[in-house]
Amino acid sequence: MSTPPVLRVRDLTTRFHTSHGTVTAVNGVSFDVARGETLGLVGESGSGKSVTAMSVLRLVAKPGRIVGGRVELNGTDLLTLNEEEMRQRRGSECGMVFQNPMTALNPAFSVGWQMREALTAHERGNGTAGRIHAALADVGMPDPERQAASFPHQMSGGMRQRVVIAMGMINEPQLLIADEPTTALDVTIQAQVLDLMKNLTRDHGTALLLITHNMGVVAKMCDRVAVMYAGEIVEEAPVDELFGNSRHPYTRGLLRSIPRADRPRQKTPTLPGSPPDMSRLPAGCRFRDRCVFADDRCENHPDLLAVGARHKARCWKTQNGETLDETALSQEVPHGV
Repeated sequence: MSTPPVLRVRDLTTRFHTSHGTVTAVNGVSFDVARGETLGLVGESGSGKSVTAMSVLRLVAKPGRIVGGRVELNGTDLLTLNEEEMRQRRGSECGMVFQNPMTALNPAFSVGWQMREALTAHERGNGTAGRIHAALADVGMPDPERQAASFPHQMSGGMRQRVVIAMGMINEPQLLIADEPTTALDVTIQAQVLDLMKNLTRDHGTALLLITHNMGVVAKMCDRVAVMYAGEIVEEAPVDELFGNSRHPYTRGLLRSIPRADRPRQKTPTLPGSPPDMSRLPAGCRFRDRCVFADDRCENHPDLLAVGARHKARCWKTQNGETLDETALSQEVPHGV
């Protein structure tokens, strides 16, 4: 019998009611994350990745509202809990690494004080100083005792990000959500932070939900990948399968847009057009207006269905066993589609 997933999300839907209309930022999203597994949630800006993460933690700010679905953490539906019950689970059972460490940390308090708050908020204050120093040592901080007494502005961007990761892991959560954890860092520090997160989750058996738009980070970090477009998952597969045999035109476009060192003079292909207006989503396939493979079938909205072992795609063409011709991807979108 297989072990149940740490995180199980089913049909999650989050909307923002604005003066310009209702924006469905997350539309029926479902996925699992198992113990010790890293699931990458990828897609271009505005696809709904960060709102999905905030919805899992129930941190969606007004005018946003979760309107449907289930978010089960170790079998408990977080959407049914009151605010105090949910607060107890944030930081203890589920940790978070935010995108910008300078805004995630309070500049008025020392690093040690903020880490102590993370412990005492969940009644885990015994041996606090030792646990803080050990957590900082785990993320490779030199002289943890001195660093605990430092303020965020006294640290480099890489060191601040290590502190945020240490805070996210200090209560030994079973799930860690990392939202673009390396965006503000240079390439060398990015590699160090990614190696750090990979080692920590492996050593502690923590489930990791990694949100990124960087396919290189996905290749390095993830076991499985879920690709989001216009608020919904359009493809889900093991990382090797996704890179070697992607089955959705949007995923193919993302992979083709990665700069390649073996083709330095070649122009990097781009996806034509723009994502749809999330307050006026088109009927049928959300990617239809940008897809060179679109036909009459795409006027109907496809479900996310199996196209192989552990591989799902939201595309009529691949669900019918048809192949995506690589040469067609370099063509213009047919006029009037």
